[in-house]
Amino acid sequence: MRYLIITINHSHAGLFAYVNFAMNQIIYAETHHLIPVVYFGPKSGTGDNAYYHAQRGDNMWEYYFTPVAGLAYEELQNYINDDSCDITEKDCMTLTTGQLWQLHCNDPKSIYPYPHGMHEHAPIDECWYQQQRAKAYRIMQEYIHVKPAIGDKVDAFHDAHFKNHKVLGIHMRGTDKGTAHARPALMRVVQPEEYFQHIDRYMLANGSGKIFVATDQIQFLQKMIDRYGEQVIAYECIRSNSYRSVFEKKDGQGYLKGEQVLIDALLLSRCDFLIKCTSAVGEFALYFNPELKCIDLNHINYDERLFTQFMVNCKRWCYLKFLKYFS
Repeated sequence: MRYLIITINHSHAGLFAYVNFAMNQIIYAETHHLIPVVYFGPKSGTGDNAYYHAQRGDNMWEYYFTPVAGLAYEELQNYINDDSCDITEKDCMTLTTGQLWQLHCNDPKSIYPYPHGMHEHAPIDECWYQQQRAKAYRIMQEYIHVKPAIGDKVDAFHDAHFKNHKVLGIHMRGTDKGTAHARPALMRVVQPEEYFQHIDRYMLANGSGKIFVATDQIQFLQKMIDRYGEQVIAYECIRSNSYRSVFEKKDGQGYLKGEQVLIDALLLSRCDFLIKCTSAVGEFALYFNPELKCIDLNHINYDERLFTQFMVNCKRWCYLKFLKYFS
């Protein structure tokens, strides 16, 4: 039996980009009859692993998830180092940086949370998203399971705030949205005001209920509270007040940031309806719960103006040069 050691080579990325890399390598392992074993250590490609916290262990994956095929990386290493065991280093392989990017960007079997790589300029409709979600849901069900302690926190918040209420889920992505390489119409930041008419319409049709807001931008949450008051509920999270993403800030709270965004996505998956923008967090809520209905405001308000393209491309350039260093 041979093993694929799943790694990550993308340091400036959120938690679900890491999970997405793991999912696509799991598909590769299935295709090549390999046993997948995830190891996300202190480094991620040429940079730091934003969520690594040495006191929690050497494998970041196992802070949040159980081993994907029932075998932990540490167990595999113990077998390799045991002379009485017939597993050796020759039975293990990892993919090169080039192979990882090929999987992430140009393999039709892979999972794409939004149109990028080979799909960046392809026609995209709801059928395309449903195909990606179906692939992702199968992998999630079979391989990717949240640690019970995190599930308990999700259950506790749900019971305290969701139970006996109709809950509308809102995902708002601010900070560095637009710095990934994808079509500008989907990468622009959807402002809170663009959500209001859709929230009001939902509330009018379904009765006044709770609004669960998941966002990385503190100003966005405040605008929601200003408009909807006590209807708004949110999980206590570290948020940003600038263009700099939460996970980019080197404040020693990497583990907590990963846990919080995972809990946000799981809570979004338990809402009755989801209004989101094009982003992995909202998309993973649908991977956890494929029955969840949603609208994506980047697609509904699809903006192909040259000005929008210029502004998104300008932000991407400025972020890579300067903005990611600002707190």
